[in-house]
Amino acid sequence: MAGLCLVSLTLALGACDALGGEDPASSPPSPTAAPPMDPESVASSASTPVDPSWLCRPGEEEPPVRSTEPGVLTPEVVSAEGSTITVSGALDLGEDATYRGFVPEGVLLPAHPENRGAPAPGYDVELGQEGAPVPPMVVRERVEITGEGEAPSAATARLTLGTCDDAPLPEGQFLLRLSGGGVDGPGRGDDDAGWSASGDVLVDVVDGELRAVPGVATAPSGEAPADLSPLHCRASLEPLGDGNGMTVTVEDPTTRVSTSFDEDELGSSVTAQVTATSPDLGTVALLQGIVITNPSTGTVVAGARNTPTIPLQWMGEDGATRAERTWTTHGACGTDSLSPGDYQAQAFAATVDEEGDTQLVLSDPWALEVVEAEPDS
Repeated sequence: MAGLCLVSLTLALGACDALGGEDPASSPPSPTAAPPMDPESVASSASTPVDPSWLCRPGEEEPPVRSTEPGVLTPEVVSAEGSTITVSGALDLGEDATYRGFVPEGVLLPAHPENRGAPAPGYDVELGQEGAPVPPMVVRERVEITGEGEAPSAATARLTLGTCDDAPLPEGQFLLRLSGGGVDGPGRGDDDAGWSASGDVLVDVVDGELRAVPGVATAPSGEAPADLSPLHCRASLEPLGDGNGMTVTVEDPTTRVSTSFDEDELGSSVTAQVTATSPDLGTVALLQGIVITNPSTGTVVAGARNTPTIPLQWMGEDGATRAERTWTTHGACGTDSLSPGDYQAQAFAATVDEEGDTQLVLSDPWALEVVEAEPDS
């Protein structure tokens, strides 16, 4: 009888263990296993109005409380339509934070005209304070996500932009500085730990509508990663990708150049006006230049590009035109200068598409002659 009772007790304890969560399939998910937000679900959710008075009337309204130890949203995918921008990326709230929902906030800063990854002069200050400039765009609505439990492994911020005076969206290049609340944890108060983005999100306004920068979510250096391997020294010069509709043309190209030059000159070079045009207007990752090849092998002999990044530039309806130069009396591949002979020159334009892949487009080639004596005028 005692043995029967012992067996019954053992079975009962085993049943309690099974209900108590020892089975991994029934245990709560860990923070790393929490499912990401569904961007489509966020896009279809109702927006909540936002009062931008603290930005529109600097010094008159209290700005949102900023956390000293925020979580981090890493922007990875950016899309825009009309006046609404959606940013998705990995969300890490840290061990001491408690997820209470996702409430995005954003500040729009004009981009520096020469360094797309930095704010324009005058906007590299704390906004909302007395004397601070009024940004040309502000957040008017946002999608707020309520929740409890584990934080999603990835989150989606959806914001609708406008202006302080209800004017049309201004044309230009902007940086979206994301942060938000809905999280409890360490900070200046128990309820304001919040989160901030790991970098400013790039966004343009073209023809009154928001546009994401193709292939680039954030670019603190003002440049984007690119594959320029076909432009390396002794590489076979060939295009990459289908070009996404980009074209490259040249005007006034140098066709004859000498190995000698005056003492007050830096050297001899091939020059041309290089124009790149694209159906994708606004900010694009773009590098233009001239490269020289050996016509018998098709390999690069001068004008090589070895950089792993290319700058962000503005692409208008007339394209982007630059005066480009490639030296022939120094910096040639394997030698200090090009030897006399016949070569082939081509202009190129490198860009990055929405998937982050490099597109390299080449112009029609032209014949280049390198001579010993000064070329005739």
